[in-house]
Amino acid sequence: MNCYNEYNFIHEYDAAARTGKISNYEYAGRLLLPGENASIIVRNGSITAAIGDDTAPKEHPIHAFLANHEDEIRYVTAHDLRSHQEIIIAGRWHPTGDDGESFEPYLTRRITYAGSAKTSKYDYDFFGFGGYGFTIELNSRTDGQGAFAAMVAATAHYTDYSHLRPGLAESLGLPTGMLWFPVVPSELPFLVVEHAMQIMQERSTVASAGHAGVSQ
Repeated sequence: MNCYNEYNFIHEYDAAARTGKISNYEYAGRLLLPGENASIIVRNGSITAAIGDDTAPKEHPIHAFLANHEDEIRYVTAHDLRSHQEIIIAGRWHPTGDDGESFEPYLTRRITYAGSAKTSKYDYDFFGFGGYGFTIELNSRTDGQGAFAAMVAATAHYTDYSHLRPGLAESLGLPTGMLWFPVVPSELPFLVVEHAMQIMQERSTVASAGHAGVSQ
């Protein structure tokens, strides 16, 4: 979706700023739940799922989720599918805290029959709109590199769990990163910044290695 890559973000941010049509540079941040990157792809003849960049494996529980909610997904996307060939709802497949799993949407990408595409904050009235609690005040003097650095730093600040004992953030399901989007919809790009996910995985690897050493 051109919102995860540093180069794409900086390039698109600078390109949007050069148009002189951006009236507001404020960004809002929404915390990302831990879990797998997932997408629901809706077309007139099918609804499919992807985990990461690949089609979801047949045994993945997201398929049961789609089967249970197909009617609702069809209903909320019906109007857009009149003028679009494909709608991609991107988000996280995440633990729910009760030994279950579910889908949390963040972004929607609508692709027209002519092939043009537009990404927006998730806004269908089904899974819930979510919210945000953090904002960054940028201005016309901020370039793409500066905007990127500000969002990375803010994400690290809000998802820093170095003061917690290993395993606590994971057990509590604390957010691992942030989705940043322009408060006023415009051509400014979205950005997804991960911070704690890699740290959690590294801690888990170290802990597993430690247990293996003890058991030998």
